[in-house]
Amino acid sequence: MNNKKVQAEIKHSHCVYLPDFELPANCCDCHHHIFDRRYPYSADDKRNLPNATVSEYGEFRDWLGFTRHVLVQPSSYGTDNRCLIDALQAFGPNARGEAVVTDATSDNELDVLSRAGVKGIRFNFGAGSVTTPEMLLPLAARVAERGWHVQVHANASQLWELRSLLRQVPGRLVIDHFFRLPQPQPKEHPVWKLAWDLIDSGRCWVKLSALYHQSQRDDVSDMAGMVKTFLNEATERVLWGSDWPHPNLISANKKMPDDALILSKIFHWASNDRIRHKLFVENPAQLYGFNASSSR
Repeated sequence: MNNKKVQAEIKHSHCVYLPDFELPANCCDCHHHIFDRRYPYSADDKRNLPNATVSEYGEFRDWLGFTRHVLVQPSSYGTDNRCLIDALQAFGPNARGEAVVTDATSDNELDVLSRAGVKGIRFNFGAGSVTTPEMLLPLAARVAERGWHVQVHANASQLWELRSLLRQVPGRLVIDHFFRLPQPQPKEHPVWKLAWDLIDSGRCWVKLSALYHQSQRDDVSDMAGMVKTFLNEATERVLWGSDWPHPNLISANKKMPDDALILSKIFHWASNDRIRHKLFVENPAQLYGFNASSSR
């Protein structure tokens, strides 16, 4: 991995396409990461990802024109949430966090995370997770008492294997990256029905993030039908996230996306101002606890 080249792409990839849209006030990016090599990666980390810092994300945020955002603990740090906590402090009241914890995490540690602005915990079954399916329900019960949610990242086949547990999660549930439904026929996968069962329960949100995970086109235009269905039929339960700085693409040495172009696609697929306001403002405010003054 050429870290200098990757670093330049992280900083400048969002400048390829000039935005042709204006986001509503208090728009929220519900999924991004911070990598800061001042905080050591876990011993079993194999990706060795470069810095993607608070200041670099600030430039990205200001370029696209949103103000609120949610930091997601990357797998590189395991359960060491210090980078997340410090980044939340640096960003201030317009930021929230999703941490990684295990069944060994104490209530005092959860209190520290809560004071920092954490509103949920993440299970990443897609890349080097320290959490296991067996931890899902016990941890979900603990954080539900705090009003937090559980977020799950897994591919469609893994989600199908987890379907019984997902249906039992107490409290609120968030599924990363549009359930990782495969192209070109996402609606033929059994997880399509599972997605709607969970959404129809009234307690599940879906992140329309990282469309490039399954898209077969640089402009993600092949995702239009699926994304429009979520936007139109699950308007109360959709979220958007940039997935900046796109760690899976970096580790796989793949081309970086044009973030502004992808966001433009989603903005226009949300066909009217009501849906856009739900997607970018109201749904994140409800889930992550933002209010009119953006104070914690």
